[in-house]
Amino acid sequence: MKVMTVEEASPGLGRLVELALAGEQIQIFHARGCVELRPARRLEPPPSPATATTLTPREALRMLQVDARLTSAEIANFVAEMQAERHGGNP
Repeated sequence: MKVMTVEEASPGLGRLVELALAGEQIQIFHARGCVELRPARRLEPPPSPATATTLTPREALRMLQVDARLTSAEIANFVAEMQAERHGGNP
């Protein structure tokens, strides 16, 4: 059984999922409790690229901000870098 903190598990989450699918018991501790990685029955198939919802750039940025906990300044910097890349220059 593997036991680790969220900080230890985060960088190798993909590998940990593969291990859990192969039968390895994995527990991840957080300040408020513990979770266990283990195979589960799939409730619905993942969306195919043809049926996946297309997000507007604004919606995609909102999702990035919520999921990654980006600050407004980090998002502004990212957008500036992307615009500079589009126009062939540096930010």
